[in-house]
Amino acid sequence: MSIAKAIIVFMSPAGTTRRVARRVFDATVEKGGEAELIDLARTKDLDKIYGEIARRKEEACLFVGSPVYVSHALPPVMEFIEGLPENTAAAVPFVTWGGATSGVALHEMGEAVIGKGMKLAAAAKITALHSMMWKCEEPLGKGKPDSSDDEMIADMVGDLYAKLESGQGVEIDLSRLAYLPEKLFAELTGHNLEKMKPFMPERKIDESLCNQCGVCAEVCPTQCVSFQPYPEFGQSCIFCYNCVRLCPENAIECDFSVLEQRIRDRSRNIAETPPSQVFI
Repeated sequence: MSIAKAIIVFMSPAGTTRRVARRVFDATVEKGGEAELIDLARTKDLDKIYGEIARRKEEACLFVGSPVYVSHALPPVMEFIEGLPENTAAAVPFVTWGGATSGVALHEMGEAVIGKGMKLAAAAKITALHSMMWKCEEPLGKGKPDSSDDEMIADMVGDLYAKLESGQGVEIDLSRLAYLPEKLFAELTGHNLEKMKPFMPERKIDESLCNQCGVCAEVCPTQCVSFQPYPEFGQSCIFCYNCVRLCPENAIECDFSVLEQRIRDRSRNIAETPPSQVFI
């Protein structure tokens, strides 16, 4: 068995998951393979992707990546997996997480691809700058991912190709992705973004600064921003706060102080190690 093409699908509001996806792409090309990067925030034609995976069958390897939000993979990433055709291609889920906890995201992604008949060939969790802490002097995950994480991902891709070329089995056991203590794993399974929405920091529009430039809508990964005439946020919002972080006029105000403390408390209480890890 060998991989004719690596299909790398990801969503990355803050850019760190994109970095990991790009390293997978580069490592695949370095091994002489064909690779394609697909950003779910910019891709409309999912049927084309599904068709390519179905056509390639065992000659394809699907790498699918997500940041961890409230202990889970992003809803659009899970919806992409749920829409996959039944097939026998290899699959490699990967997540980036901001130092609080990587939660159950990697396990739920692995379980979902197995449910589609795919071979769970490898997986990775990579620590990253916490996306809610860009204003902090000492944010969790500062400076991450770094060159050591890049090397870890490249080694994973190399090891995967070596296993395939040698004819070894490529499947790993899903239980390896349930690496948190059992009680904590069960607790985090019950957490989700939908339940947390009422507790997320509120955005307020400063109408004296907002010039309706549309940047907030352009950088929204779920296209949930509309203008009435000032920005309003729809139900598909994942609370990435790109609209706040990237507003050129600083017209969207948001107080992250309470959330930042909650994140630091969780990081200290869980103390998840190792921060970055591959499973192969």
